[in-house]
Amino acid sequence: PSLCKHMPLPFLFAAAAQAVDPSLLDVGLAQVAALGQAGRLTPDEEALAVERALGGDAPLLLLAKNFAALPSLETHLRAALQARPPPAGAPAAPPPPLPPPSPPPPADDMLFARRSVVAYRPGPVPAEAVQRALEAAVLAPNHFLTEPWRFYLAGPEARARLSALNAAKQAAFEKVPGWLVVTLVASDLAPDGSFNTKKGLEDHAACAAAVQNFMLSLAAAGIGSKWMTGALGAPPEAVKAAVGAEAGEHFMGAIWFGYPETPLSAQAKAPTRKRGLAGVLTHTS
Repeated sequence: PSLCKHMPLPFLFAAAAQAVDPSLLDVGLAQVAALGQAGRLTPDEEALAVERALGGDAPLLLLAKNFAALPSLETHLRAALQARPPPAGAPAAPPPPLPPPSPPPPADDMLFARRSVVAYRPGPVPAEAVQRALEAAVLAPNHFLTEPWRFYLAGPEARARLSALNAAKQAAFEKVPGWLVVTLVASDLAPDGSFNTKKGLEDHAACAAAVQNFMLSLAAAGIGSKWMTGALGAPPEAVKAAVGAEAGEHFMGAIWFGYPETPLSAQAKAPTRKRGLAGVLTHTS
């Protein structure tokens, strides 16, 4: 009687016609009826359970079969009824919205991640990354557009010659994946042959900025670098000769580069600056 009271007859006939395992359906309906008669299901819960059983709800029927003799059947059945699936033909519920994307790293993140790297993983750096870094280098500030920089990207033979310049450090040098030797061709020289002139000093500054651009571009790709000068332990003229630079070019340094053994990170400890920003910054009125 409770079934007829809570469910329309057309639904009962349509549901009964569905392909449901008769023995499983019989067990499920019997358990629902027993709980209803004992007052352990409300009339609405009983009606919903019958609807789900006649609709072929396999989880509910299996629950009734396997938990029939257990006192926990009522608890599990009520939980199953609360997780009611959408009616047949109803549109699926939209998926939950995706969490908001993480904010992108600051555009200047590579400035804070760059470190002087001496330990590299074996293997070459992609040529595309090196080419992009060189293109960034020639975009450095350059008063008068004198383009004073010269770059020598060392191949295998040149790297071998550079490594052999210091026998004590040769084994360490040979582990460096990439070498870029940078020289300066000043647009104006002093009478003593130095670049200690207005244009010469600006050319030197531009060349240093180009080296910085090169290293920062590599850092943005996760590639480490180190600007080497006197620590090479080899005369500048010998370094220039190893890569075919002309005698009149001023040696700016050799840039080591490669993927670091420890990935670059803005959180990595940097060498302590004695003065720091506070010691060199003056706020003027």
